[in-house]
Amino acid sequence: SPRMKETSGWQQVFSSPRLDWVIERVALNAKVLGGALGDHDKMVAVASCTEIILWALQTDGNGSEIGVFHLGVPVEAVFFVGNQLIATSHAGKIGVWNAVTKHWQIQDVVPINSYDAAGTFLLLGCNNGSIYYVDVQKFPLRMKDNDLLVTELYRDPTEDAVTALSVYLT
Repeated sequence: SPRMKETSGWQQVFSSPRLDWVIERVALNAKVLGGALGDHDKMVAVASCTEIILWALQTDGNGSEIGVFHLGVPVEAVFFVGNQLIATSHAGKIGVWNAVTKHWQIQDVVPINSYDAAGTFLLLGCNNGSIYYVDVQKFPLRMKDNDLLVTELYRDPTEDAVTALSVYLT
């Protein structure tokens, strides 16, 4: 994870331990608001196949492993929405790591074709013509079964797959 310094050019900030697998996806979070991680205001996640490793980066260039998370299916995308780490799969699963509760939650959903984030909302475009959303900041769990609260925002009457999403909130 290099960073740009105006006076000295690029400088290495963090080097992960050697991994036994090829890194397929990378996500970087530069600022975590709320201070739940203390000094760890930068995080980096890498994913390969079904696994995700998350590190907190310190200003001295060291990193501490927060955890290794398993999605159970191949990870198609890994990214941050606020201070929550999100992993999605076309197979119809999302994983969310909450920085406050330090909890990893996997949720089965309809197969995902596209996604976007706006503010604290994660929007999922699915192959059944629906757009679903999750407010990941609140990390809502249903009381009866402890599942993530995934709400249908829109359903296409012809059930055409939602292959692209772009969201802008004012």
